[in-house]
Amino acid sequence: MYGTYLRLDITVHDGWRAVVRAASRKLTRRTLRDPRHRAARKRFYCQMLEYHRQSQEIVTTWRL
Repeated sequence: MYGTYLRLDITVHDGWRAVVRAASRKLTRRTLRDPRHRAARKRFYCQMLEYHRQSQEIVTTWRL
């Protein structure tokens, strides 16, 4: 999943909304609209946001 985060074409300085928008563009229309996939979408978005938070933490720690 980290590879998917790297392919979102966002910077570390982007906000959480940019992450969610970019992640939603990676999903198919069927996945976005099907209520049965709601839990999977939520897990996907949460993982992308967690990777983004970790990347921001690294930048803050190392002052990049």
